[in-house]
Amino acid sequence: MTGILTALCAAAVLAQPPAWFAEAEVCSGWYRQWTDEAIADMRGLPFVIGVPPDALVIAKAHEQGTRVLAYVTFYQMPAVGEYQRANLAEHRDWNVIGADGSETDSVFASTENPGWKAVCPNSPAFRDFALEHVRYLVSQGVDGLFIDNAHPSALCEGPKYGRHEHLYAGEDNIRAYRCLLEEIQAELSADGKRRALIVNPGEPRPEWAGACDSQMLESYICTWASKTRWHDEGRILAFQKSWGDTPVLALSYIGHTANPPREDAFWCYAWARMSGFLWADWFTAKDTARELYTLRLGRPVSEMSLKDGVYSRRFEKGVVAAAGESEGGTLKVAAAEGKRAVDVFSGRGLEPDAGGVVTLAIEKGRARVVVFVDE
Repeated sequence: MTGILTALCAAAVLAQPPAWFAEAEVCSGWYRQWTDEAIADMRGLPFVIGVPPDALVIAKAHEQGTRVLAYVTFYQMPAVGEYQRANLAEHRDWNVIGADGSETDSVFASTENPGWKAVCPNSPAFRDFALEHVRYLVSQGVDGLFIDNAHPSALCEGPKYGRHEHLYAGEDNIRAYRCLLEEIQAELSADGKRRALIVNPGEPRPEWAGACDSQMLESYICTWASKTRWHDEGRILAFQKSWGDTPVLALSYIGHTANPPREDAFWCYAWARMSGFLWADWFTAKDTARELYTLRLGRPVSEMSLKDGVYSRRFEKGVVAAAGESEGGTLKVAAAEGKRAVDVFSGRGLEPDAGGVVTLAIEKGRARVVVFVDE
């Protein structure tokens, strides 16, 4: 399906993400006020999502070496009132129209966004607005966009009820949204500077592959919606099998289970990194596992493997490991020549045996990271 959609869209797909994005291992998001204190707290992270469209705020983040992405949604808007520099009430040709001719509610209208409506990516006027808004955000200095709610309403009967025409007559909104993503990606880099595009469908969708630099896997293992780990070992391995080593951003919400938050943070981080995913926590682990924000392991030099009850994967500068949920195990790692092995969780050095191998016992349901540092 993805190949067909790509062929039908006019915009050129950009094959390679920005180098700084491709090299990132972790990131975060901040949807509160970007005060000087909040910006300073972001230091050390390669990029942060949620920056307001304010050139002065963006410049402050850039001064300390933090790249920033703006948050947008092109799925929903409040029925009345300004949002993203526009008022839906003044643009009746933007709404998604259902089979009965009524305006379609956002799926979040009954929860966090009462009164919000779904908008139509197949509407020429809405498409023009979306691209103009992208150009505005670029003018403020953002390094990319994070497009939330990448799950458009497939059906829109706007033409049938005279509300608007469709760019792709006879096609559903899946194609229209895919094409809009490609146009946004092209717009982001129209001036020759490659900016990043991340979309959040909840879980990655094949329809969006290639039309963005990354897709989010939200509530990865830990979530605000559950007092236990959301995904069990089998589900985690299924994610790895489906999307391992593809540009997936795994977002975990730490602090909602009965486990120590530090244990959950390392568990989520370890599984994401072993799976080849970028990891984020929206600053929910900043008080308990902040060192994960600045940990740089480099490129993977092995595949994920299971041995002695422990899943592990080796990187240029360390090893990430997790025991299974049912029983613990032992990690044995050959230390890098001229380097000292350190267990990041405890902060203690690991002494090698006569053969240069360090051993670390890992209890069930726990994860550890070993880094190699100069002697």
